[in-house]
Amino acid sequence: MRAEELALAAFSLLVAIAWAGALALSLRNLGRVPKLTGSGDGSKSTTVSVIVPARNEASVLGKTLESLLAQEGVAMELIVVDDHSTDGTERIVSRYLRSGVVYVLPPRTPEGWMGKTWACHVGYLNSRGDWLVFLDADVRLKDRRLLQNALDAASSEGLDALSLIPRLSTRTLASKVMLPALLMLMYLLAPPSKSNDPRERLAFFFGAFIAVRREAYESVGGHAAVRGELLDDKALGELLKSKGRRTALLDASDRYEAEFAGGLRDHFGGLIRLFTQYALDEASRNGRPVGRLSKYLAGGLVFLGGPTALPLMAVVLASHPVTVGLCLSPILASLVAQAVYLRRIGERAVYALAAPVAHLVILSALIRVTAWTVRGKARVEWHGRKYAADLRRGGIRLEADR
Repeated sequence: MRAEELALAAFSLLVAIAWAGALALSLRNLGRVPKLTGSGDGSKSTTVSVIVPARNEASVLGKTLESLLAQEGVAMELIVVDDHSTDGTERIVSRYLRSGVVYVLPPRTPEGWMGKTWACHVGYLNSRGDWLVFLDADVRLKDRRLLQNALDAASSEGLDALSLIPRLSTRTLASKVMLPALLMLMYLLAPPSKSNDPRERLAFFFGAFIAVRREAYESVGGHAAVRGELLDDKALGELLKSKGRRTALLDASDRYEAEFAGGLRDHFGGLIRLFTQYALDEASRNGRPVGRLSKYLAGGLVFLGGPTALPLMAVVLASHPVTVGLCLSPILASLVAQAVYLRRIGERAVYALAAPVAHLVILSALIRVTAWTVRGKARVEWHGRKYAADLRRGGIRLEADR
């Protein structure tokens, strides 16, 4: 066996081992997420303000409101903040006004704010509850005691804030392709055990459901303190934790679900926002995000690109059957990992065959944002709004709103 062929075989084996280890570690981290239990009788002496920011969510908002209005065991006010939708969102909300739903149309988004952070802030200004629950407009609460159980859990554990992990609904082919890869990477790189450890800085919140004590929210400045964050849920969680507030991330995937819809372009855009926010954070801390992102890109090229590239390299360089087999091991390991997570979310394992597509989308987003860090500028689109980000000084501003 030639030296280059031996090196290729050894490298392929290392990549396959890395995939096996990553799968095992992510599943271990997933298994350590505490579940929201269904205990307690509830208390209507504690009021909760459910704030639903909505921008062009008319197709799903009705089911969300119906599931909220069916909640039991809590004294609830329900506020929908219409973030200047153009799809008839107001018409959907109007059907529920007699049921007590409050409709709020905020002023135009001020300079320095994201559309969602502004909508959440305006919702807070119109609320009066002891607890604030920020809920995405595309969630469905399947358990009528979910809000009550969440508040009971917060009270019994002395929490100031908690976020609940939903079951993510995959209605599109692109979602079935992307979600397994993203879930594995999430549980690998952002383990909930760290989020639930008060000694760790990480506070991973799911934006689909965030409950915060009003007093705690106000003490840290609320969404006004994270107004320019693309990942406001993560930023709010880390802010609360940094101020000594007790936070928790619980698994409620058997109790409610959220949409994970859209095409590959939508998921690519979501990854662009994720990596751009990371670059902005690095720019704010040390002014040089390109170095750190380049390291992540190098790791991504090996871990995500290797399973597809190595079998192709084997066609050119390999002549020994053992080398060919080892070069195939990374793609097989990645397909197994994708299949395992597909089964975890209740989808058919056959979609694992499209794993290289998911890896390509993730890598493409990482490459684009890394290139932007060299240039020092980025442009991000979110819900029809275009933002310009300064990746050298860490600022972001609204460019266009349509």
